[in-house]
Amino acid sequence: MRLLILGGTSFLGRHLAEQAVARGYDVTLFNRGQTNPGLYEGVTEIHGDRTKDLAMLEGLEFDSVIDPSGYFPRDVEATAKFLKPIAPHYAFISSGSVYADPDVDELTEDSPAFAYDEALEAETEIKPETYGPLKAECERRACQVYGDGALILRPGLIVGRYDATGRFSYWPQRMRRGGAIAAPDTLSAPVQFLDAHDLARWTLDLCERKVGGILNAVGPAKPMIFSDLLTTFLGLAPEGSTVVPLPEAFLKEQGVSPWTGLPLWIPADAGARGFMAVSTTKMLAHGMKIRPLSETVADILAEIDENGTFLAGASLTEEAEQKLLAAWDASP
Repeated sequence: MRLLILGGTSFLGRHLAEQAVARGYDVTLFNRGQTNPGLYEGVTEIHGDRTKDLAMLEGLEFDSVIDPSGYFPRDVEATAKFLKPIAPHYAFISSGSVYADPDVDELTEDSPAFAYDEALEAETEIKPETYGPLKAECERRACQVYGDGALILRPGLIVGRYDATGRFSYWPQRMRRGGAIAAPDTLSAPVQFLDAHDLARWTLDLCERKVGGILNAVGPAKPMIFSDLLTTFLGLAPEGSTVVPLPEAFLKEQGVSPWTGLPLWIPADAGARGFMAVSTTKMLAHGMKIRPLSETVADILAEIDENGTFLAGASLTEEAEQKLLAAWDASP
């Protein structure tokens, strides 16, 4: 298969490119050449900016294109219009953040997405409050151009090797250090995440079959709650380590940020019940296969050991966690 990836050198794009090469695809990467250039042998790399250099792709033809780097509707629309004559299938990596009302028991592909807001056309930066609405409009532009040839994938939290955000890797790393481990007390809350390896494999499968339409992309295969995840991770910790569940009110009082300060923590009053309760029915019917959690964790820890770094991202530092636990011990 002749495959064009817009990006292909960091996180999900890197998983896509690696697996596409392993499958023997004729792979072309189009990116600015600023991150990990020259990673792959036998891969054509064209360095350009999608906002002004699409003409560099003139004369080429592809069976499918994967776009994991589209954030602004005008850019996705221009890209889709340029590529439509030379690539019949367009896979756009969107986000579960497109759902306008996540305060529901379950989000399905038919749940309402954010409506179009003309004011967003002027946006030039990715912000938490506009990310979902912008992605929703990107989806619509891709579908308007490609019709049935557009595949829209809506992942939730993507985890695994090459993820430098710490949004998931914080937990296995922290458990391995051991001791008293601060955690939110929302232990019965559902958690969903998907290994980038699995998302990449499934995306390539769908591209081979030229599947169109909208599909959620979440995991794990069986429903999991926060306490299950932490219990699994505790197996990495030295003997005698314990999880210290801290009330949400206390965490907020101490200035701990949900999601980033303590990854996977979404407060009960955040109005986002469905964000970690996304339907997997259509996804599984379309052949998604999910690796065991143990393989994901092994990948994460192997990468950390290889790099010799602690990929904490914006999560709690060791010092901040110690202060937090000391404050809890001193509280009435």
